[in-house]
Amino acid sequence: MLPRRLEQGDLVGIVSPSSPVAAGTPRRFERGVAELERRGFRVRVGEHARSKTGWTAGTPVDRVADLHAMFVDPEVRAIVCTIGGYNANQLLELLDYDLIAANPKLFVGFSDITALHGAIHARTGLATMLGPALLGQFGEYGGVHDYTWDAFERVAMHAAPAGVFRRPEHWYPERLWWDTQDDRPRWPEPAPPWRTVRDGSGEGPIVAGNVNTLLLLNGTPWSPSLDGALLCLEDDEEYGKPWMVERQLFQLRHLGAFERVAGVAYGRIHPESGFESDEWIDEILLRATAGTEIPVAAGLDFSHTDPLLTLPWGVRARLDTGDEVTLELLEAAVD
Repeated sequence: MLPRRLEQGDLVGIVSPSSPVAAGTPRRFERGVAELERRGFRVRVGEHARSKTGWTAGTPVDRVADLHAMFVDPEVRAIVCTIGGYNANQLLELLDYDLIAANPKLFVGFSDITALHGAIHARTGLATMLGPALLGQFGEYGGVHDYTWDAFERVAMHAAPAGVFRRPEHWYPERLWWDTQDDRPRWPEPAPPWRTVRDGSGEGPIVAGNVNTLLLLNGTPWSPSLDGALLCLEDDEEYGKPWMVERQLFQLRHLGAFERVAGVAYGRIHPESGFESDEWIDEILLRATAGTEIPVAAGLDFSHTDPLLTLPWGVRARLDTGDEVTLELLEAAVD
């Protein structure tokens, strides 16, 4: 199920289905809203988008109410999450999937939002999108990075296949504390190439997200199918430690995931994750997928790093490894 493509002048709804970070970063929040407006969109902020209830942005009922309100409102054409967090999976049993299926629209976010991507796609078939968040990307000093915007525009604003994605020229490993230090651009560094871990080519519908969060869905009614999928996995510097990455990937191995998927792409690892070299993640990926012949690549830009690709769930794509790693979207993600 494809959402309608986003156009300039459309209304974008802002929600916080997980963390309350938006409540404590008002400058970053307003900068993100201003960037969307600068890009030609109107913005409506959800009632609880800037709420704080302990470690979440309001109660589960509050957060679901915001999501339902945005989906049911015919004027809202896209829903963008402020940020991820830890507890989006609280909402899965409260969501009205029939309401969402009857009102398909762009739903964009990453990290903990993976729980919602997986559940919504499993229950409705809607092509939700792992992509830029209000605070993390649209709220960046100077506006959203060109690579991030180009990918989002190609996927979300054109009813045609987005085509081939390649690595960016630069990335931004520097971290600045939001609302206290981020009053200047971050310093870019040359982006390392996307790496071939196992040579080959694989094609299938995209399943993309945070591996730690995706595993939360295993064994639940909201677990998405991995059969034939192009599996795009990532993690942050907290759970993306070498031993945790290997633990998570071996859980996927024991679930038989790597025997069923068409290929695996792993997101770029941030230096703070504790990997001493790229070879560490490559070796872990080879151990976890041993006994298969699926293509495997690492270091792609859809992780907790900037810039950031937009990857639509369920849309067919092809991963090519070899001399150059590329990711090609073969179908339109919007209509």
